[in-house]
Amino acid sequence: MKRFLIKTTIFLLIVLGLAWALDYTISKGLLKMEDYRFMSWSDMLDGDMNADMIILGNSRGLSHFEPWTIDSICRTKTYCLGLGGYPINVELLKYHCYLLHNIKPRYIIQQVDYMIMQMLKAPHQHQSEQFLPLIYDGGMHDELLRVGYTWKDLYIPLYRYWGYQMVIKNGLLEALGVKHYINDPSRMGHHYERGAWDGTELARMDTIVATMDTSAMLLFEQYMQACYEDSIKVILVNSPTYIGATNKTKGLEPVNAYFDSIATAYNTVYWNYTENYDLCNDTANFCVSVHMNPVATQEFSGDFARDLKEYLDSIDNIDNI
Repeated sequence: MKRFLIKTTIFLLIVLGLAWALDYTISKGLLKMEDYRFMSWSDMLDGDMNADMIILGNSRGLSHFEPWTIDSICRTKTYCLGLGGYPINVELLKYHCYLLHNIKPRYIIQQVDYMIMQMLKAPHQHQSEQFLPLIYDGGMHDELLRVGYTWKDLYIPLYRYWGYQMVIKNGLLEALGVKHYINDPSRMGHHYERGAWDGTELARMDTIVATMDTSAMLLFEQYMQACYEDSIKVILVNSPTYIGATNKTKGLEPVNAYFDSIATAYNTVYWNYTENYDLCNDTANFCVSVHMNPVATQEFSGDFARDLKEYLDSIDNIDNI
């Protein structure tokens, strides 16, 4: 019996070791892909960013701000950390990952809207494969648990890859050097939305209701306070959306009032480009109601960068008095 238990234990340890080796290989392979879902994570984990300005937000933060345009006008080093489809608690997970491996930024451009003021409660969803390699960063374990991952995801090899067959294959082939994947790569973390105007979803909705989760609001205020105490200036920006969607949305007044109040409390600004901004008035500038196309993104990035430069110059002048 004792001999049987020893053999069984040795067998299980071998299986576990092989599973960990396979898990590690897949995870490292994913981070080598030229795929916008993974490239910013790879740069962060390698400590290659060290930006003095970072961009946070959901898909509008990911696609609406060209870092190179901001840099050319503001003379900054900017990197985009936007996360398509994810609210504030996951955006902060990415920000905390940045801080673990890179110097703190001087400025944060925080894309804000009522959509980010929610809380992710089920991690395995839209493009969630990008988070799977993070378990090899021990500093991220608590962050992953806070957005819904479990101890099984963190400590049982391959468990979190269940249902990600294509991701497993691609990561393994990349890691083994069999194939190098280039799939819509990002540039400085930025990723364009592309496509002609599609108003199908907007046309189906008579009314859009803007709501904010109280837990998300509390988390957001804690984040703003932490940045304030760390002398990081957070600039709140609501980037353009198509006016047809804005006009259908009820509850925007208290949302905008909230961000205005936060900006006042932390001695910063809230710029709302969804109102009184020409790009919002024409569907030719959008793919869908909340995503500008590349041409409009380029125009907005220039306008925004010039506004930003004027603001940064003004606060630098105040600091030098």
